[in-house]
Parts: sequence; C-alpha cells; structure tokens
Amino acid sequence: MALLGEKCDRCGKRTRHKEDDHAICEPCAKEMELMVKASSETIRKCPADGERLTKEIAHMVVIDRCPSCKGVWLDSGELERIQTTTQNEAIRSMTIGFTNPFV
Repeated sequence: MALLGEKCDRCGKRTRHKEDDHAICEPCAKEMELMVKASSETIRKCPADGERLTKEIAHMVVIDRCPSCKGVWLDSGELERIQTTTQNEAIRSMTIGFTNPFV
C-alpha cells in the first residue's frame, strides 16, 4: 500500500478504504450502495408524460428522472436530504477557504 493510500478504482482519489480487495473511496462505496438499492426499487412512470423514469444519484440521494421531459421526481424526505447535504458542503467549503485560502 502506498504511503498516501491507493487510488480509488472508480474516481482515482487517494484512499485507504478497500472492499473485496479493491481500493475504493468511501463516497464511491456509498454511491455504489445507493445504486444497488435503487435497482431494487419499483420502476415508475412519469406523471407528466407517462415515460419510464430512470434512477440517478444526486447528492447521495436516489432520484427518479424522466428521460423525455427531464422532470425530476423525489420521494418523501429526499428534498430535505439534498438541502442538508448541499448546506453542509457549502459550510465545509467556506471553512476550508477561511482556514486554508491557498488550497
């Protein structure tokens, strides 16, 4: 293992986290876990045009998106989770900028 950790097989970031003997960073591992969860959800139809919705991940939340009209449909509590995640990311970015302005 390298001093700073191996590179994640998915995104290339340095990590010390491994699963099944493969280097994978924690955000990628969580995203893969969400995709597995999403694959077991029932497929829904778009309320606007009746097209089959696809599953996507946005801010570590599985959302339903219509490939035709580009509408996004959220389950209960998903909007709140997205808001919380983006607020936390903004606060973390501001804190890093104030404590280490040359990063």
